[in-house]
Amino acid sequence: MKFMKIYIVNICFLLILPLSAEGKRPVEKGHFLTVNPNIKNEDLKGELEALKLDFDFERQKIQDFYTKEIERLKEERRSEEKALKKQFSEQRTILLTKHGADSKLDRLQPMQTNSSGKKSIRKPK
Repeated sequence: MKFMKIYIVNICFLLILPLSAEGKRPVEKGHFLTVNPNIKNEDLKGELEALKLDFDFERQKIQDFYTKEIERLKEERRSEEKALKKQFSEQRTILLTKHGADSKLDRLQPMQTNSSGKKSIRKPK
């Protein structure tokens, strides 16, 4: 019984613990070039801000370039796939004409029907 009370108190403590931390500020994932707000030198602060803006601009330029490059590659892949499909469809039609148009019908098996003309639901024995 003593262990049961201790167990219940521990569970209550573990459930209340996250609620007590609610007032704390969540950890923010910041920019790696964050400027320390405690810096007194205004020239340094300004240069750091300018460096941060330059970094963001260059980073965005790189992302834009690769986004365009990815789109170009996707379009190239689509066109290659279309050309390949066209080539194989032409080969398919050549083979069908070579072996006759009836070869298409040979693959299809007629449906088995019973004497009343309806399809059978059961498997044949």
